[in-house]
Amino acid sequence: MIKFFRILFIFFFLLLSFLTVFNPAKTETNILKAVLPDNEHSELIMNLNSRFSSKINVLIESKSYQDCDELAKVFIEKVDKKSFRNKSFDYLEGFNFYKKYHSNFLSERTRELIIDKDYETVEKEAFERLINPIGISILPVEEDPFLLFTDYITGLSNINLIASGDIVQFKDKYYKYILLESNIDTLSPTTANEKLANLVSIADSLNSQSSSKVYLTGVPIHSYYASSASMSEINIICILSSIFLFALFYFYFRNIKLIIPAFVSLFIGIFSGLSIVSLLFDKVHILTFVFSTTLIGICIDYSLHYFVEKDLKKIIKSLTLSLLSTSCAFIVLIFSQMDLLKQISVFTVVGLISVYLFVVLFYPLICKYFLNDFERKIDINIRYEKLIISMVIIVIICGFINLKFDDNIKNMYVPSKELAYAEKLFAQVTNSNFKQTFLVVEGKSFEDILQKEEIISKKLKNYQSVSKYIPSKKRQLENKTLIENLYSNSLNKYAQFLTKEQRNTLLNDNFEYINYDEKYSILSEFMIDENKSLMILDDEDKPDIEGVRGIQYIDLKSDISSKIKDYRVKCIRLILPILFILVIVLSIIYKNFLKSIRIVLPSILAASFSFAFVSLLFKEINMFHILSIFLILGFGLDYSIFRASGVKNSSGAILLSCATSVFSFALLAFTSFKLISSLGVILSIGLLSSYILSLVLIPSSGFEENKDNI
Repeated sequence: MIKFFRILFIFFFLLLSFLTVFNPAKTETNILKAVLPDNEHSELIMNLNSRFSSKINVLIESKSYQDCDELAKVFIEKVDKKSFRNKSFDYLEGFNFYKKYHSNFLSERTRELIIDKDYETVEKEAFERLINPIGISILPVEEDPFLLFTDYITGLSNINLIASGDIVQFKDKYYKYILLESNIDTLSPTTANEKLANLVSIADSLNSQSSSKVYLTGVPIHSYYASSASMSEINIICILSSIFLFALFYFYFRNIKLIIPAFVSLFIGIFSGLSIVSLLFDKVHILTFVFSTTLIGICIDYSLHYFVEKDLKKIIKSLTLSLLSTSCAFIVLIFSQMDLLKQISVFTVVGLISVYLFVVLFYPLICKYFLNDFERKIDINIRYEKLIISMVIIVIICGFINLKFDDNIKNMYVPSKELAYAEKLFAQVTNSNFKQTFLVVEGKSFEDILQKEEIISKKLKNYQSVSKYIPSKKRQLENKTLIENLYSNSLNKYAQFLTKEQRNTLLNDNFEYINYDEKYSILSEFMIDENKSLMILDDEDKPDIEGVRGIQYIDLKSDISSKIKDYRVKCIRLILPILFILVIVLSIIYKNFLKSIRIVLPSILAASFSFAFVSLLFKEINMFHILSIFLILGFGLDYSIFRASGVKNSSGAILLSCATSVFSFALLAFTSFKLISSLGVILSIGLLSSYILSLVLIPSSGFEENKDNI
């Protein structure tokens, strides 16, 4: 039977390898897709976020106008045009389109004046525009004597923000703004990082060659610096962890060869988990790797217990119970309706089962070539148990009184000082340091959308929308009628500088609706799809709109924070079902409810203690702290289970497994990426306290030999 199961295991592993080759894992790096539920509102949030997260802001700084312009040209020449395009979008790009339908446009102010029949004011303002020495006339005066079209166009361009390609003076320096749009969404994360690295390298090279300065900002730049720093730090951590393991095997076991089967088991566990997740899900989220590779700690536990005891029969019950309890802690996450938690669940459970099977089936066969007769017994006795428990409870009470949550996803990442300065400078130079919110307008047709936007715009002051540049047919007809009323009342009196024939031509001008079927570049800026448009509000409160259906107000910052809060609350609600299942499973196995409670209690107290301890350090708890509860419960429970088994040499193996896990997580706490460091802090505290509490609450000889010691 053992041979049969070994062959079956090898067959499934080879089949998994074959499927993985033809279906390689695709990585998802968008954190929002991990924290937002799968619904229409979340899709809108991710759509809006991706629209603005692919843009890279380039700010060229110089002491002279000419040097600023020259450096900008050099920078653009060096940029990879296939990966980044210079997006100097001009809302009036299709100027011929505007000229063709010029009589269909009126500014809001002029519309109101004509509606109120205040023709005198219209004439006065038109005359001022006409005689203004620095004014412009976009159309020939015989086509637009009141300069109504000029008034409309200049109103559109009256925006405080500088456009891509503009050069402005700020304080004593000149700045040129260049907007690059990346094609990173179509690239793999590895390729995207290479392209961004090249872009950063171009900026660094130009900065070193002149006194002028190139600043890069935007979401892709932050992602590049964060991922680059994290990757280098994690590589250092992996090296230090490997050195620690080598030292552990050398000084404790006096046998460096044991690293080989331990690493093989780790590889099989991680590969199996990744393969199954990639088969079940379209994309594997990067956070799944962050959380699920922590199963390395428990995989090493299986190996360490075997290396210490050298007899599978003595530890098979504890190994099996450990597998069941840890799997129960994670399998509940499958029912969370959140892709990230589902992926973590599948990855961890499959990885643990794979390592368990490899240890049980193959270690007795292969480890006889690696094991030696060296033994080292470790007995750790804890004194002052009551004092320790009292201190833990006091910390938990005080910490939970001081408990505060932080659901702002931006606070999970702290940029470098240089990048933070670049963002601040960009906001000051471009006058873009304001709150930006969105209105998503849904309509049955493009005309319906435009009419809804025109109703909403009456409640707004600072906004951008497609209806601002392409009026609805209803509005076009109204504008044409208003212009005709103005001409009928004032044209002959006001436009004496035109011939009678020219005036008659204006009075009898033909009307034509704007052709919606033409490809207008403005549509790509504001249309989400055929039935949804986007209104961008700058420093506008939520408008009070009545009678307009199909409107969604979106504040990315508050909406994402709200979704993360919902996510956090759902995660907390999963803790009790997990604990209930763990207690039931242990009660069935030990046939004693009090024993099961006592085995689970160290992990519960450890998870509570770690949260309280972090809270007492005046640090707010974020969603990723909450997710670490599952890891503390699942992995910390092993210390209690193996200690409760009463196996002869289990104390040494438990200490070693705790040391390896705590060391690895403590290193994570020093990473610059707050998301990962917060995970490392709470896990290192949680697992260490879980180990200590297992020593305090569970007798050293276990429950097997001390049946009455409950």
